[in-house]
Amino acid sequence: MTRLRWRKVARDLWNARTRTAMMILAIAVSLTAVGAVLGARTIVLREIDRNYLGTHPASATLHLSGKPDAAAVADVLDQPDIADATVRGSVKARVRVDGRWEQFMLWVVAPDDPMRISSFTVEQGDWPTPAAEMLLERSSLSYFGVANGGSLEVQTPNGKPQRVTVTGSVHDPSLAPSEQETVGYGYLTEAALQRLGENVALDELKLVVGPDAAHPTRSAEEIEQAAGRAGAVLAERGLRVTAIEVPPPYRHPHMSQMESVTTLLLVFAGLSVVLSAILVATMLGGLLAQQIRQIGMMKAVGARTRQILQLYLLMALLIAAAATALSIVPSLLTGRYLAGVISELLNIDLVSVAVPAWVFTVQLLAGLGVPLLVALVPLVRGSRVTVRQAIDDHGTGTGDGSVRGTRFTAWLGSQRGVDRSLVMASRNTMRRKGRFALNLTLLAVGGGLFITGLNTAGAWTALVNEGQANRHYDLEVKLNEPVSAATLDGLLRPLPGVADVEAVASWKTAMTGTDGLDVSHTYPDGGHGSFSITAAPPDSSMLTLPVIEGRSLRPDDTDAVVLNQLVPIYQDIEVGDEVSLTVADRPSTWRVVGLVSNFGTHGTAYVTPDGMERAVPVPGQASLIRVTTEGHDDDARRAALNQIERTLATEGVNVASAVPVDQLETALDGHVAVLIAILLALAAAMGVVGLLGLGSSMSTSVIERTREFAVLSAVGATPGAVRRIVVSEGVLVAAMSVAIAVVVALPLTRVLGDFVGDQAFHLPLPFNLSGPAVLLWLTLVLVGAAAATMAAAWRAGRLTVREALSAV
Repeated sequence: MTRLRWRKVARDLWNARTRTAMMILAIAVSLTAVGAVLGARTIVLREIDRNYLGTHPASATLHLSGKPDAAAVADVLDQPDIADATVRGSVKARVRVDGRWEQFMLWVVAPDDPMRISSFTVEQGDWPTPAAEMLLERSSLSYFGVANGGSLEVQTPNGKPQRVTVTGSVHDPSLAPSEQETVGYGYLTEAALQRLGENVALDELKLVVGPDAAHPTRSAEEIEQAAGRAGAVLAERGLRVTAIEVPPPYRHPHMSQMESVTTLLLVFAGLSVVLSAILVATMLGGLLAQQIRQIGMMKAVGARTRQILQLYLLMALLIAAAATALSIVPSLLTGRYLAGVISELLNIDLVSVAVPAWVFTVQLLAGLGVPLLVALVPLVRGSRVTVRQAIDDHGTGTGDGSVRGTRFTAWLGSQRGVDRSLVMASRNTMRRKGRFALNLTLLAVGGGLFITGLNTAGAWTALVNEGQANRHYDLEVKLNEPVSAATLDGLLRPLPGVADVEAVASWKTAMTGTDGLDVSHTYPDGGHGSFSITAAPPDSSMLTLPVIEGRSLRPDDTDAVVLNQLVPIYQDIEVGDEVSLTVADRPSTWRVVGLVSNFGTHGTAYVTPDGMERAVPVPGQASLIRVTTEGHDDDARRAALNQIERTLATEGVNVASAVPVDQLETALDGHVAVLIAILLALAAAMGVVGLLGLGSSMSTSVIERTREFAVLSAVGATPGAVRRIVVSEGVLVAAMSVAIAVVVALPLTRVLGDFVGDQAFHLPLPFNLSGPAVLLWLTLVLVGAAAATMAAAWRAGRLTVREALSAV
């Protein structure tokens, strides 16, 4: 390309420097979002694997009736595919913090444990600890508000409350932060647990299945078979296996959630690049329209269409390259910041924040390729202008607009009280149909993505609120051991502040294996992947279970079960199937009559009280109590909870956990709060890109119609009238785009809601069309349209007739 052509490109970019800066900024913002989300996703998924696998998680955990000795462990290690094994223990306890009891998980490790399986990193203090001391997971220190050297009052299922000194902290990336799960984690020795009142401490055998410890198998089927063989060996030594847990092999409990949510964010960031590319196409199309006469003159002196196209493609390439270069550093820094925020949400350390080279390659290709592809259409059209078409161009379009546009203008003009400037604005918007379509598409896509982002964020909140609305009680109390339901009702119903009580049976369960091996898919924390069977009275006023498929329970059902959306192997069960569930070593067969939504609860099979009677070893007992208080505020709930705690303690009933229902809402919100904030930030960025496009488009429109404004001024139009025409045109296009934006948002909201909900929660997000989101976008786009066109309108109004007529 000759020096003269380079000079023209440079001069055009400089003369249109404001619009050029807006194009560069819009693309840079979008590319920053893409690079940041892609970089953060790459860092987090890499580091979550590194952190989780760094703990050397067990392939399976066998819960036993007693502590296995060294000979029993040696026999297990002699079995095929058992690469390693260790003895551990865990106890669900409680800790008193600020006068209230909180859930507390205690992990028991022998002092001489080699820490080859399910390890943790001691960050402060020494391990092993003396009998009166323990270490806390680092997230539990801040959650409980305790420092090293402080103490906590701990109560285990079979012991009395005792003070234990906290002498340090550990990091265990296999666990979610305490603030998120509302559970604390402590690490202590067998002697320390026995001091708290527990006789059997080390009653779990953790296995690594595979050819060797360094290469564990990822096959759940192989792990289950190996765990079954180990259980048979232990049974020969008199140790009964009470439960076998095989979590998804070597996969962090929050991996699916992170993959789906970061995919959602990446989709939004990618769409923002397309949006900014449309903006570039709109602006370059306007620039070509402004330079139609220049194109005609170049063709008159011998320039070819291909050469003119190359000229403007070079201009688009320079804009895209500048924007891409501008986005690299901000995207890198923002991506690392996002990765840090998400790592705190997952309780992992970022060993490395290095972003692989392919991320920058994708960012480069997106930054250079997408704007050029989208801009190609208006550039090809503009470069094909003939000399005659250029001479005939007067900046007012090539026709009277479409029939539809003419009819609309005529209808608008017939309405009483309608300002003539609005009628002229509507006529002008229809004259250049291609330009009008690009402007409308730009704003509609930007608005659609903005509304979809707010819809999706609102749907997350709605899902949490929906789950809470289906719980018509204030307190949930779980017992360590079942107690007579009638006794519990008699104890709690008369208490002051208690309005209603429902005591039901709830037991851990597992799908009965065809070979007699009952395996659950629970993670070691006892929460993720857990599965229970719970009595659900069909006439209960405490709990609503919305039906997804099939039907709900009937009072006369004794062999029917409904399953919630998180039941293990959910995808293999359909309504009408028969399932066998094992409760306390007692298998029972049930007919699946329905699938229900129960967001916020772990995998649960619901049966009628009569059905539960035949499944459990001792009928008439309950271990789950739901309580409705007379007042529903925090003070009323706390007061009633204290009364319940004291009464049950006096009667010798051991409480496993007792929490207000709003604490569950806090835990659910903690899973998505940061991610919702990121999604809202992306939605705001899309809104900014759309408004940038509107401002530039209106500025271009004013410049290319300079001679038209001269004619208006010559026939008596005042500067104010000219300004109203320009502003009205921008506002009209913006208003029309809102309706299309809502239409665009409808399918996007449904598709994204289904994807994210199913991947992260196994439950589609409720469809949510946010009225406030539509009103917010309408306000932003109308105010933005007025503001964006005001400067151009002011320039148009100040033009003299001579200046306008002399413009080329």
